[in-house]
Amino acid sequence: MQRTVATDHCRVVEPRAAGVSGPSASYVRSKGFVVVLFVLLLSGMAWALFALTDLARQAQSQTEIQHVADHTAHALAVLAARDLNFKAITNRAMLANEVAIGQLHALLSWFEMAREMSLRTALYSAWIPYVNQVTAALARMMQRIQPGLTQGTRALVRFQQFVLDGLQHAQWTFHQATWLTSLSTAQVIANESHLEAELFLLNHQTLIDLHYLWFRFQSRVSDDQAAAGYAHMAALSRDGFTKERTYRWFDAGFIYAQKAGGTKPVLRDRQMQWQSVDTVSFHERGLLFSWEHRFGAGGSFLSHRPPITGRPAGFGASYQRNPRASRAAARRAVPLGASHRIPHYYQIEQTDNPSPSITVVVRVPQSNLASERVPIWAAARSEVFYERPSSLWPRVDGNRERANLWNGLWQARSSTLSPFERRLLGLQVHRGLHSTSGGFRA
Repeated sequence: MQRTVATDHCRVVEPRAAGVSGPSASYVRSKGFVVVLFVLLLSGMAWALFALTDLARQAQSQTEIQHVADHTAHALAVLAARDLNFKAITNRAMLANEVAIGQLHALLSWFEMAREMSLRTALYSAWIPYVNQVTAALARMMQRIQPGLTQGTRALVRFQQFVLDGLQHAQWTFHQATWLTSLSTAQVIANESHLEAELFLLNHQTLIDLHYLWFRFQSRVSDDQAAAGYAHMAALSRDGFTKERTYRWFDAGFIYAQKAGGTKPVLRDRQMQWQSVDTVSFHERGLLFSWEHRFGAGGSFLSHRPPITGRPAGFGASYQRNPRASRAAARRAVPLGASHRIPHYYQIEQTDNPSPSITVVVRVPQSNLASERVPIWAAARSEVFYERPSSLWPRVDGNRERANLWNGLWQARSSTLSPFERRLLGLQVHRGLHSTSGGFRA
């Protein structure tokens, strides 16, 4: 082989060394394939990196929106628990004010009995020197106190009735404000937690309805059964002095002194009335008969005075132990005003679902998804439940306390959604992506 070398004046052909040759065509082609494969490999790695980054971003967005749904559902459950606790506290407050009216009757009734006892004591001791001055002064003092004490007691009874009326209206107002603002509260929480998030479904009809929580799980009652239940609760809530003031002063065999009295609520046509009787009598025992000598009698009432005839139950068995004095106490009873209607109060329906749930679905609208092909949404559920800790407030009977609206022990906790419910919600969310209107749906 020879090669030609060009110089300034001529061309010189030089011989080429044996065994040396130029690049072959196959080598050039293989080198081109490597370059193409390398470019394809880089493209694939870049696409995989972009896909991984996009997947990580979607996962982060999904986590964020799930947190928003969890917080929104829990906030609504807390709102519902506070609403139920407020009703429980105000129910108990109404009962406490009702019992306070009974206590006022008991105090005035006892005072009226003591006032008559002071008058009789002054009369019987009028012939005893020095002692008569003390008893007469005591009787005069009791007489002076009586008008002001009676007027003050009447004013306190009217005030307690006013408080009862205010409590029942406060319950209704708080109930209306809570359920009316629940949707807007959930929307605000979702927007503040994630600027692009919106409340899509709240207790959809395929799940537990929000309407169940505020309108079927609890109800405002005022019928005959509710009135009877309220009066029964008031009777059970009386303290020992209000319920019964009965004991024996002394017993000398042939003669003894009996103190008897009590205060009880009376229900008539959904009207709450209170009646109170206090008596003291001396009893003589004979071979065949016994005689009662009234020493003191007093009473008070709302609207209807205590029975003048018969021997009705209650009143600390005063009508059975001191019948003559009890009838006199009924005739002398002091009116303390008009009766009042049983207040409207809330109670829960005893159903198989004592823990109502709140389900929330939060999504990012399609217009905010940019290049996302998969919708970003999340569902969460929280429930409202009642629990009385036995370690802190054990019941006397040791039984487990059922859910009620008399103790403010309602709490909120997170709950789970079944796979079927999530799938059903997913179908609803995908259908909702075709809608042009934003905001929440009920």
